[in-house]
Amino acid sequence: MDKPFQQIKRLGYVAIQVPDVDRATRFYEEIIGLEISDRSDNAVYMRCNESHRCLALFPGEPRGMHHLGLEVSDKNALETLRTHLRDMDVNTEPRTWSDPGIGDAICFRDPNGSLIEVYEGMKSVDQPLRASATRPLKFGHVTFMTPRMTESVTFYHDALGFRISDTVEGELATWMRCNPDHHGIALLAAAKACVNHYAFDIENWERLKHCCDHLHRHKVPIIYGPGRHGPGNNLFIYLPDPAGNIIELTSELLQVRDEASYQPQDWPNVPRSVDVWRALMPPGHFLEAEGRDFNDWSAGSPVIGSGWNVMQAGEFMAMDPAAKITAPNETLPEFKIDIPKFTLASKDALDHAKAMILSDRTFPTGDGFSASAEMAVVVNGTDDNPFGVDPNDPRLGSSALLVIDDCTGLVMNFEVSNRRVMALRERFAIAAPEATGSVQPFADLSLIDLQIEPGSWHHYELRYLPGADELLSPGPDRAQWLVDGNVVREVEWVTTLQPPRAPIIKPIRFRIGLGIFTLLDDVPDGQGGMISGLDPDYEQTIFGQGVTARWRNVQFGTGLF
Repeated sequence: MDKPFQQIKRLGYVAIQVPDVDRATRFYEEIIGLEISDRSDNAVYMRCNESHRCLALFPGEPRGMHHLGLEVSDKNALETLRTHLRDMDVNTEPRTWSDPGIGDAICFRDPNGSLIEVYEGMKSVDQPLRASATRPLKFGHVTFMTPRMTESVTFYHDALGFRISDTVEGELATWMRCNPDHHGIALLAAAKACVNHYAFDIENWERLKHCCDHLHRHKVPIIYGPGRHGPGNNLFIYLPDPAGNIIELTSELLQVRDEASYQPQDWPNVPRSVDVWRALMPPGHFLEAEGRDFNDWSAGSPVIGSGWNVMQAGEFMAMDPAAKITAPNETLPEFKIDIPKFTLASKDALDHAKAMILSDRTFPTGDGFSASAEMAVVVNGTDDNPFGVDPNDPRLGSSALLVIDDCTGLVMNFEVSNRRVMALRERFAIAAPEATGSVQPFADLSLIDLQIEPGSWHHYELRYLPGADELLSPGPDRAQWLVDGNVVREVEWVTTLQPPRAPIIKPIRFRIGLGIFTLLDDVPDGQGGMISGLDPDYEQTIFGQGVTARWRNVQFGTGLF
């Protein structure tokens, strides 16, 4: 690239939109160590040094960046930039918020639609900062995810004068600078445009370790790190704020002192480029710009629409119209579905699901997989059931934890009633090539009496353990159902496509599911017979029963156990 037009002095601050400004303000005060410098129009401005701000918090949804503040040295530089942008046909737009503490400004959008404010001069605050357990030195950088890498790099270079510091395999990632800091803007190639994270600079490695201890004491998760990046050579840890934005705390960022001699490096797309010490990639939710994983409800979560969705099959939606959903919050991080009386029914196997949510993400099963949750369930209206069976029979109504493989149709399921548990393994009708009768589904179940009380919390875990396969000879797979750490059922099988047994194929990728179920119909045993149900013709599957189910501490893991 030609020598760019250079006017930007530094990255001044980032403005973030959050649904709860007061909660976010407390977090940035108590956890990050920032201090309120100003309030205006429901926005809060926070600082970490003598400058008026390094962060602004604006109310609104969805969460994300409101705008990015870039600073030029004086009014002349701002007017020069204004003319330069006009010559480049960059459209400016009015500033729609009051902006205490800074001077005149120009607002415009980058190729991804991100709002940029370039301003001249930020006032200083004379009042000393209060003592704090931890505090950054300054706002450091922002990392954007972009489907328009070439346009974005060209824009920040040609319009704003940023220089390329490093790349990953050409256009997978680009780091750009406007001053000696190795990067102030980073760009990651992605399908959608958004902010991945924003960073605050910490004094040194000792202070960064102190930050880790501070986060641990306050039960704030470190989602990636500590580590050292290749591009920029900086130390890092990443953590979520209460809204789910990702924050980086970083130190020892490479300084480019000699513009004439510095040569950008094109890094390989391998884990050791992003994590020099351990060669570990960041977690999947980090790469999706989500500060908290789908199962982390500790700061509250809507759950549905945030990594989970209601199961749908054709026009059937697996959520009883009578269901009342209570989402987790910071005080009570549990997910609750309350169906006082079932109203959802179907004349086929879909009748089982009165409520069912599934994880968006699937998990590879190659080295084994575990899913667990704490569940508390109350089943009502079963004392006078029309079948004359034990009111605690989970088939009448239950809370469930399950894993399901979309490809093979294999399901492992815990269905829990007031005092009994059903451990179920089943396989839906998935055709296997060249195997007679291979479309035949199967189910096997075990009813277990447990010393539990209605509404009491217990820990339920499902484990899949793959067998050691040899050439043309699959090893025996195993499934375990555990309650409060004790194995209550274990099944072993060998993969086969041959009749008379329906094929039990090795699962490939599991989803996690939470639900409220009945199981009253006949189910196939996989050998041409049926396991008799209580209501094979679906005539009385709802008879006034209902379930209140609660889940918390949903966990998953891969690897051998």
